[in-house]
Amino acid sequence: MALVLTVALTGLGVAPAQARADEVVTCDQFEATSPQHADTATSVPLRLLDVPAAQKAVAAKADRAGAGVTVAVLDSGVSTAEGQIPVLPTKPFSTPIQDSHGTAVAGLIAGRPRKDGSPVGVAPGADIVDVRVFETTENNDVQVDNQAVVDGLNWVADRNRAGDLKIGVVNMSLSLSPNPQLKAALRRVVKSDAVVVAASGNRPIDTDPLWAKFGEGGSETGLGEDAAGQVFPAAYDGVVAVNATADADPDVTDLSTVVLPNSDTDVAAPTYDAVSVALNGSNCRIQQTATSWSAAEVSGVVALLRSTFPHEKAPQIVARLLRTANGAMDEPTLFQGAGVVQPLEAVTRTLHPDRTGDLALSTPVESGHQRATAPEPEADVLAATRDHAIWWGLLGGGALLLALLLRPVLARRRD
Repeated sequence: MALVLTVALTGLGVAPAQARADEVVTCDQFEATSPQHADTATSVPLRLLDVPAAQKAVAAKADRAGAGVTVAVLDSGVSTAEGQIPVLPTKPFSTPIQDSHGTAVAGLIAGRPRKDGSPVGVAPGADIVDVRVFETTENNDVQVDNQAVVDGLNWVADRNRAGDLKIGVVNMSLSLSPNPQLKAALRRVVKSDAVVVAASGNRPIDTDPLWAKFGEGGSETGLGEDAAGQVFPAAYDGVVAVNATADADPDVTDLSTVVLPNSDTDVAAPTYDAVSVALNGSNCRIQQTATSWSAAEVSGVVALLRSTFPHEKAPQIVARLLRTANGAMDEPTLFQGAGVVQPLEAVTRTLHPDRTGDLALSTPVESGHQRATAPEPEADVLAATRDHAIWWGLLGGGALLLALLLRPVLARRRD
């Protein structure tokens, strides 16, 4: 069964023909034939996350930030216009559609820097594999094709097992119905040493199956709400579930109105006023707080980690991501999990996770290890003899003294 995508891009129509460089044009306002537009704004999420510093740190080790890493984007398709996104030839699993979502996602992950050097994607040195899994209905709605997702995931796992195309990161900025085939395909991908990153769930619209529980006025809305085990593939084991923060978003005063509180959440990232890539290759703006975009940004961070630590396995990479987030591993929250990702900290902090992702922690000294003390004095076997001699000496001396004192007295008596 197909599921209507629950992320709606802002804005309608086509970009104005003569848009100014400082004018905000959202990614969905472009068509493939729209005039070029140069957006000169700074990407707010990249600034908030200090991504430029992280890119510089990675480039010192890997030539380019994200170099040597391939990211599979399971989405509506990725445009190659103007060469703004490095896309490898891939096999589509659905019919081509004119939808900007996949291109915007890929742009957030690996969009090339602009002419002035300002960053667009988190990991611009990474390569993108375009795995198209969306379709359009008779009503021209954009939908996720569940079977295409399963086929695409199995294709990724097969490529990794064969070794002819090593895919280190799989981005799934989507939500779909759970089924055994999907679960099995994801398990194969995880076992193939890919890190799977997925959206933890936006507040659903009325065409979404989750509307009855989590829509406006739904049975689960309100105090104690938790979408754990409801949003897929984020709810599956081995998947990094990413929520969004509303940093810099002037339209959001209550985060729960746009994204779901979800204890499956592993980490979070800000998304409002990000710069990405449009269908015609222009730079464009994302002015939403939504988990599709935060998942893409975190996929970029994972690409930076895999570029920095190329010999580490997926669980080790995930451990670095979680351990360096700005929250607490032992007290995850519904909206941020372990916390907001910290790219610079993730790629530079000294950590030594083992191949299962476990980190050795310092432990208290065991009771058998005694603190150093002064040595005990050796036994003195002559101590008692010396003590006796002293006492006898004192007694003898006392008697002699007494005799000397009494001698004059005794002499007068004899006289």
